[in-house]
Amino acid sequence: MTSGMCVRCGGRIAALQKESVVREKARQLSDQASYPVIYRMLKGVMLCGICLDALPLIGHEICQRCGRDKEFQASTGTEGLCRDCVHGEDDQILVANRSLLRYEKGEKDLLGLFKYRGDERIALYYGTLLAITVQRYYRSMGFICITTVPLHPQRLRERGFNQVDLLARHLGAAIKIPAKPLLLRTKDTPKLSKQKGRTARHESMLKAFVWNGQGMPSAAKILLLDDIYTTGSTLRSCARTIREHLGPSCEVYSLTIYR
Repeated sequence: MTSGMCVRCGGRIAALQKESVVREKARQLSDQASYPVIYRMLKGVMLCGICLDALPLIGHEICQRCGRDKEFQASTGTEGLCRDCVHGEDDQILVANRSLLRYEKGEKDLLGLFKYRGDERIALYYGTLLAITVQRYYRSMGFICITTVPLHPQRLRERGFNQVDLLARHLGAAIKIPAKPLLLRTKDTPKLSKQKGRTARHESMLKAFVWNGQGMPSAAKILLLDDIYTTGSTLRSCARTIREHLGPSCEVYSLTIYR
């Protein structure tokens, strides 16, 4: 029995051969309550058994703020935080970030294909991974909406679409939470990959966004979506703008595919 083509290797998905991997990964990613939901999502994800087994899943030991995998510094005296978060911004602008996958070489190639070609099959694949991540970490949070990191109008004209908006559409349908555009990007910053160091990235993102939402309660919990968390500068800048408008009782959590 087959069920489509794998988005990673292009091979046929053999459902029976994939089954044992689905069960193993569902156990790895869930507790008893969330297992049935995550099992069904993994069963439907457009990967063959080999590619599903090879996913660089983030483990259980993570930084409680940024979601980084296995980067704990015992000498800091701050339990649960990685070195960057211990020495970074000590505030609640962005309550936490959670991601599903480590950003490794093979993942960079697939993300690049999606970002610059907008393949709808990859959008659905990533949307399913994000929904799994919500079930793994955020299923009881009670978010009022999903919002995305916007592109600058010039970048949007060049690319023709915002890949994160496509992800929000699929994620929102999967977890039954509406996606709402709350921000505009007013500063055309260089790509973060071309900026050197955390300080340069942080400074480039200052005042990069403005509020563009309507009718949001001040005590809202908002899920902020992007494809990758690198230093967190972009996500914190977005969260800061949201909280400046809605006030300190608003809580912003972020969700990315990769960390």
